[in-house]
Amino acid sequence: MKNKIILSAILFVNIFSISVYAVERKYIPNTTDAVISFSFDNLSKKAEGDLQQILNSLFMQRLANKFLETRDDEVVAEAMTNRLAQLFDFSKDSKIIFINDYGKLTLIVDILDITELDKIMIKIASQEDKLISFSESANYRYLSLDENTLISWNNEIFTVSLRGLFFEDNDNIIDSAENIFKGVALENEYFISLENETNDCYVWMDLSFLSENEGSLFELLLELAGDMPESVKDIYKDGVLTGKINFGNGNADMVFDTYIPNNTYDFASLKKQLSENIFKFVNGQNNYGFLSLAFNNSALSKILGNMNYISLLFDEETSAKLEREGIDASKLYELLGGDIFVSGWNTEDDKTVLLFSISITDEETGKKVLDTLSDSKEGDIYIIGGDYFYIRDSILYTVNEKSVIDSIARGEIPNIKLDENKLKLARENIFSSYLELTPFIGDLLGEENEEFESIYLTSNILDNKHSQTIIKLEAKDKTKNILTIIKSFFIESDNN
Repeated sequence: MKNKIILSAILFVNIFSISVYAVERKYIPNTTDAVISFSFDNLSKKAEGDLQQILNSLFMQRLANKFLETRDDEVVAEAMTNRLAQLFDFSKDSKIIFINDYGKLTLIVDILDITELDKIMIKIASQEDKLISFSESANYRYLSLDENTLISWNNEIFTVSLRGLFFEDNDNIIDSAENIFKGVALENEYFISLENETNDCYVWMDLSFLSENEGSLFELLLELAGDMPESVKDIYKDGVLTGKINFGNGNADMVFDTYIPNNTYDFASLKKQLSENIFKFVNGQNNYGFLSLAFNNSALSKILGNMNYISLLFDEETSAKLEREGIDASKLYELLGGDIFVSGWNTEDDKTVLLFSISITDEETGKKVLDTLSDSKEGDIYIIGGDYFYIRDSILYTVNEKSVIDSIARGEIPNIKLDENKLKLARENIFSSYLELTPFIGDLLGEENEEFESIYLTSNILDNKHSQTIIKLEAKDKTKNILTIIKSFFIESDNN
């Protein structure tokens, strides 16, 4: 049940937190840090469900019930549920925007019936012992529920602004409405391009905060990543991330593009293919996934040269031990050849195996390092902390199952190799990850839910300082929209 709740949350975020089309662009202020756009109407059609019923079952009925716990007003509760679609125009896209370094979040929805909405807002204000106020310019009205929650609207849009939901914000909550209704629209070309396209969902994010030395989100990232070198921070100025999500028959596609205009690295040099022999001993039988990475070693050296990564890998005693053998621990990355492939499968006796295959530049130095670090050795197989290591044809293999490393040492190639389509996925992308969901469906969704087939991620460097990541979710049934499967899962999870 716990796994089910977690997966429900992940799916909910993917569908309803990154989704739209028509709140007019004039209401997206130029101070916006990020926009999440979603088309409830389009999504409900693909899910073959009634929008009103879906919204009610997911969250509106819960909000109404919560309202009735402290307020005795069935009229407002009714409006929050059964009359919702009569008040807001969900045939147009709605948006969530973030302002002031993600300190404020605002939901923006088009209005369908302003007369009824005004009546209900007056009713809510009276319940809260508050008055509806007009802005100084009289171009919108607002109701401040508390210092962190503001409702504002005019004859076209309705907004709910929250302050400090994710990060602390010291400005007045009314500033959110002022920014939205003053009519200075966001002019970013990538945002405008997304607005002109037809996607089920999209996200736009300004990455400039990564080049700044203050701000709540920036500080959080610094805390997670440690001090970021100035040379790295500078490249994110004027950077933009965009994402598109679309649902089709049997599949969901998520495409994320990152544009870093000030990046000085030669990304073209990163375009390379994995060494062919890195796949040689990968077992394709019962394979549930893999991760592959191809990188340029000289480019990596520039980055690692500015980082103190050794303290994360080795303690002082181990570093000293390597140095006594004439091995400079701070330059061990020079052994990396630029190819990493991690494959996972279940053996015939149902053991989980993770095989790491890593290309190296110097076999002799690699063996010397293993000899220094190993607890014991069996022939050319090194044992370190219960894991087995073996070097063959400039590839370092490591696995936690002795029978697998013994098989590799004997040169035995698996009878069933990886599927050619999966190998193509790994060969043609700088970074790719593939996961077969089928073996885990029973644990995650229950034995009766076996609709999903696979999920995989690919990432590559494009031209003109763009990089792209694609996530694909596939269902077994290719005849119906994947949202119908996801919807049924939500309904079942809600009932349980």
